[in-house]
Formats: sequence, structure tokens, C-alpha cells
Amino acid sequence: KVKAAARWKEIPLRSVEVNPLTKSEIAFSREHRKVPIAVTGDGRVVVESERIIDEILGDEPVSDEARRWSRWASDELAVMMYPNITRTFAECRATLAYADEAFGPVSGALVKWVGALGMSLAHGKVKKKYGIDDERAALRDKLAVWEHALEGGPFRAAGTSPDLADVAVFGVLRAVDGTP
Repeated sequence: KVKAAARWKEIPLRSVEVNPLTKSEIAFSREHRKVPIAVTGDGRVVVESERIIDEILGDEPVSDEARRWSRWASDELAVMMYPNITRTFAECRATLAYADEAFGPVSGALVKWVGALGMSLAHGKVKKKYGIDDERAALRDKLAVWEHALEGGPFRAAGTSPDLADVAVFGVLRAVDGTP
């Protein structure tokens, strides 16, 4: 969501892949150990997607409805992604294919093998936590909700340009582009 919002507002963004095993890239952040973490031009550290997006938007007004849909993208749509990319050990490894290029051959191999094991072990727990029986059907149901909100147009509520809601949903879907 953060990358999508930055692109939408044409804000330069330098993205750093964080090794999920060592998290050495975010060692500077003692209190917050989850991504995303943004460091602003003046050195302030901003954590969590919604806060970072607020920083990107600045004083730009955002409707309550767009904020509601943005939260829906995080709280309902995004949680459907994990079970859909971790159904098998092979899918977990494929999801982590970026690791070789991001972290080098040794660390990349560790991320792919150890990370894939952890992801496959967490798959069932995530499904249980969110009451998901069939992850594909659950994802289709969430996408149908969004499709209905588009009202046949390219943007939510048949708008002529994207708003925060459109960008948030795009960001969630873009994050899993190229995964199984």
C-alpha cells in the first residue's frame, strides 16, 4: 500500500528489502520490528502503513469512505493473500524467490528454505485465525466485494480518477503480483 501511495502521489521512495530472518536492515528501529518502516527526509521514523500513507498524503483531504475502504484493504483483503500464496511448501518457496537477488546466494537460500518452512507451518494457523475454510473461495468473495464497489468503472464508486481506496486495494494486489 505504501509503495502504491508513493507512486500515486509521485513521491520518491527508496525501498529496501528486509531479510525476514535477520531483519538487520531495520536494526535502527528497536521498538518496531515489522515492515513497513519509513524514514522521512528530515530523519523521522514513521511506522505502519496507515501512518506512512498519512505522511505521504500530508494535508490532502481524504474522505471517510476512502479511509474505510483503505482499512478494508488492510484488514480484510490483505489477510486473504497469505493463505493464497502459502498453500504448499513449493508455493512458499516460490513466494520467496526474490531472496537470492535481494540477499545473495547463501542468505537467499536460507530465507527460501527456512522462511518457506515457517510460512507453511503458519498457513493453517492464519486460516484458523481468520475463519477461512477455502482460501481461494474466501479471496474470490473479497474481490467480489471490491468489484461491486467499482460499480462497473475503473475506480471505486465509478469515479474518474483513483482515490486512497483504489490505491490501497491496488497496493495489496500488487504486493502479491508474480506469486503463486
